[in-house]
Amino acid sequence: MPSERVQRRIDRLLDQAEEAADSRDWKSVLGSVAGVLALDAENEDALAFREMAEKASESEPSDSQPAIAPSGSATTNGAATTGEIPSSFADGRYTVLRLLGEGGKKKVYLAHDSVLDRDVAFA
Repeated sequence: MPSERVQRRIDRLLDQAEEAADSRDWKSVLGSVAGVLALDAENEDALAFREMAEKASESEPSDSQPAIAPSGSATTNGAATTGEIPSSFADGRYTVLRLLGEGGKKKVYLAHDSVLDRDVAFA
């Protein structure tokens, strides 16, 4: 059984997965679910969301989501070349959860700061 803190984190990630599923943002669903499964590999809700997202993303055109590139100051795990949302940056301190918005010059991401153990916005 996970600690209270870990359970709160799991609940937040599942809430984010649910919101992303409502807006049919399957990449964000998979990102949130991956965070849950890293904490609790047998979480039934996360497994159900993952199955739903995988089935839905197979049946929808791949260009339904915009290509995401990280800002120039962030370091990523190779996501800049693939055009996808980076999984983490700043040497793994921030784990990207989803794209919040995009302006004329930058993209803003919702990320989890592993040092502060809280969600932050990062451009």
